[in-house]
Amino acid sequence: MNPTPRDELADKFRSRISLLDGAAALLEQRVTEALSTTHHVDRISFRVKDPVSFAKKCLADDGSPATGEDGVPKYREPLEEVEDQIAGRVLVFFRSDLPVVEARIREWFHASVETQRKRPSSADAFGYESDHYIFVIDEHMKPAGWDSAGPMPTTFELQIRTLFMHAYAEPQHDLGYKGSDLPTDVRRRLAWIAASAWGADTQLDDLYLNHQPSEL
Repeated sequence: MNPTPRDELADKFRSRISLLDGAAALLEQRVTEALSTTHHVDRISFRVKDPVSFAKKCLADDGSPATGEDGVPKYREPLEEVEDQIAGRVLVFFRSDLPVVEARIREWFHASVETQRKRPSSADAFGYESDHYIFVIDEHMKPAGWDSAGPMPTTFELQIRTLFMHAYAEPQHDLGYKGSDLPTDVRRRLAWIAASAWGADTQLDDLYLNHQPSEL
């Protein structure tokens, strides 16, 4: 069976995995160092995108370039332009820790390309929440052989979220629930879970900010 365009792109991506893994390890070490004196950091982790997921993001089922809502191809050179080939995540205890960690990260990674604070679009909605940042990969974060390997990414993605944001986002992602074509019952149950996570997150942050242990 002949390989599909997606198979071929996945193979190209796979051939660079060792370099991407090396950069991810250096970036994780750098972020860990940046936050070494920051309180309430639960974990820091980096990963390289799965080759099959990468190919699906870049190409449609028929092998043509994936396009945005305007019909324009998203990427001319996906092996260079896809921003989350390397992605990191920082999990913190409290919502008030998010700006603290962001400020610290920006002291160490000055070249920020994009910032997205993903929140539900209306005040009476509950759902996915996370802060996403795109930073330039510094030269000293690139392992040996990077520049001679052909088109390589120039950026990496970093997500900063609370434990409760993560507790909702990851299981919901693994369940594969996406879009508005879900049954009403499923959408209502997901909204209830998201609202519960938001409520717990908010109340925990309030306890931390306004009710120190000596007052309890």
